[in-house]
Parts: sequence; structure tokens; C-alpha cells
Amino acid sequence: MEQTALQSALDKPLFIPNYLNIEYVFSKILEYSQGVISFLSDPHTWTVAGIISILLSLIILSIIIFSLVRLIEIQIYDTEEIEHEIHEALIREQERNRNANPRWHYIQTLIESPNESDWRVAIIESDSMMEEVLKESGLSGSTASELLEGAKESGYRSIQDAWNAHLIRNQIAHVGSDFPLSQVEGRRVINMYQNFFEELRVI
Repeated sequence: MEQTALQSALDKPLFIPNYLNIEYVFSKILEYSQGVISFLSDPHTWTVAGIISILLSLIILSIIIFSLVRLIEIQIYDTEEIEHEIHEALIREQERNRNANPRWHYIQTLIESPNESDWRVAIIESDSMMEEVLKESGLSGSTASELLEGAKESGYRSIQDAWNAHLIRNQIAHVGSDFPLSQVEGRRVINMYQNFFEELRVI
């Protein structure tokens, strides 16, 4: 009896799939696999895939070409804009040079000369220019000193610079080459004349 019960227990399977049918699962996997294989092996599938690939390639190529064209257009625009700005700057520079006082430009050339005699001439020439400007402004007086005296009442802010520069000019004119003059000092005197000329709107 015991042997019969043991034999009966051994004949029963260890695992009874009540809720999972393995054969059904594998059959479904095989069925789907066959469908995928059939889809992939279908020439029509590759034809459609080829058409889609060509269309995507054309779209991407169009985007690349459009981007390159826009990049070139932007570069051309930037180049033209820079050239335009340079041209405008040159025109403005030429206009400033045209409007610049040629006599003052000559004085600036003298003061930057390596020759000490030119520095003295620059100061004397600046004083002569100041005298002419003051006369043209309607001030009375026959000398630069008299004209500067009259200019005091006009309220010029840089009248003291003009006086100081004029005094140094007188020393150069009276003492001559014995009056010590460095280029630094000469530039300082010319800057004083420049302050007065700029206030008079001569330069």
C-alpha cells in the first residue's frame, strides 16, 4: 500500500502550470517573430523605407543648404556693414581734416619737430595767430597785450592761459636763442594757446 502511494506521488509532475501556459507563450513569440520576419523580408517594406530615407535625406540636405546660404549671406552683410562703417569713418576724418585750421596744423608740426628753433617759431606763430583772431573778433588794440587786456572783460575762461603763453613768447622774442626752451615746455605753451583757441572756436 505504501509502495502504491509512493509510486503515485512520483508519477505526478513537480510543477503544474495552472496559470502560465509556456507553450502558448512560445507560440505567441514565434507568431510575432514570424510576423516581424515577414515584414522585414517583404520587398515593399524596404521600398517604403527607401522612399522615407530619401525624403528625410532631402529634407536634411535642404536644411544644410539653407543654413549654409544664410551663413554666407550673414557674412556678406557683416563684411558690407564693416566696409560701410570704415568708409563713413574715412569720410568723417576727411571732413575734419578739411575743416581743421591749416595754420594751427602747421604750428603743431613745428612743435613736434626735433629742432629747437622750430619750437620757438611755433610759439611765436601761435601768438601771431592769437593776435589776428582777437582783432577779427572786434576787440580794440594794436598789440597782443592790448587785445588781451580787452579780452579780459569778455569773460574767457582760458584768458590766463593766453596771458601766460604770451609772456613766454615775449621772452623768446626779446632774449632769443639764449632763452632756455625744452620741447616739453614748448608743448606746454602750445597747449595754453590751444585752450584759448578752442574756447574761441578757432580750432
